[in-house]
Amino acid sequence: MIQPLTSPRTEAASPLIRIENLEVSFSGFKAIRGLNLLLAPGELRFLIGPNGAGKTTLLDVLCGKVKPSKGSVKFKDKIDLARHQEHQIAQLGIGRKFQAPSIFSTLSVYENMLLAVKQKRGIFGALFTSSPPQQRARIRHYLEMVGLAHKETAAAGSLSHGEKQWLEIGMLLSQEPELLLLDEPAAGMTDSETGKTGELLQRISRSQTVVVVEHDMEFVRQFAQIVTVMHEGATLREGTMEEIQNDDKVAEVYLGRRTERHDEG
Repeated sequence: MIQPLTSPRTEAASPLIRIENLEVSFSGFKAIRGLNLLLAPGELRFLIGPNGAGKTTLLDVLCGKVKPSKGSVKFKDKIDLARHQEHQIAQLGIGRKFQAPSIFSTLSVYENMLLAVKQKRGIFGALFTSSPPQQRARIRHYLEMVGLAHKETAAAGSLSHGEKQWLEIGMLLSQEPELLLLDEPAAGMTDSETGKTGELLQRISRSQTVVVVEHDMEFVRQFAQIVTVMHEGATLREGTMEEIQNDDKVAEVYLGRRTERHDEG
């Protein structure tokens, strides 16, 4: 069986991501202002906050979709992400999943995974060239991990919404990134699917760092290890969910408001 990429979780370990004095401006509007953030290897970090707090913009910076106006974003303390394009950042080991699943509906679950593993070859090359045993083992390992091994021959379009989300997470995992960026992975799921998704994220974080933007506060309460509360483009508070819930400032600007899922502006 293929073993997942491992990163020992110790207090002495260097941060996987180090963000210092980050600013992002759009036509004069500061979406992020003076943000400082450290992400440790093997961490499950949830980002919460009101609409427009800068959460999705932060993910955009980490994956290279948006470039900083000021400040620095370092990966493994030496790689300046601002100097790299999206495809280069993906190759460095940072995977991004957007809220809506992006899969090939007419292809099987296994074929979708195969495309993710052989992404440099194109669709024809990926599907019609033989795969070495190690590659097939890697695919089946991650299908087991996301709970879809029993559906590897099913058309991806026949999956439930939750299963499609798990498939896309599996496709990301098959590329073995060190950092996964997930935007509301449980949105639109049933209660059962939401619980399974939280458990999956906890399993992934045993070997990889996971950052989740989330609006469902019950989901955050159940599965978050560390929570960063963002407000007006900066960090308002950071800590365990218990610490966040007991913080008066957080309650004033966010937790006291509506907590159902909604799209970020």
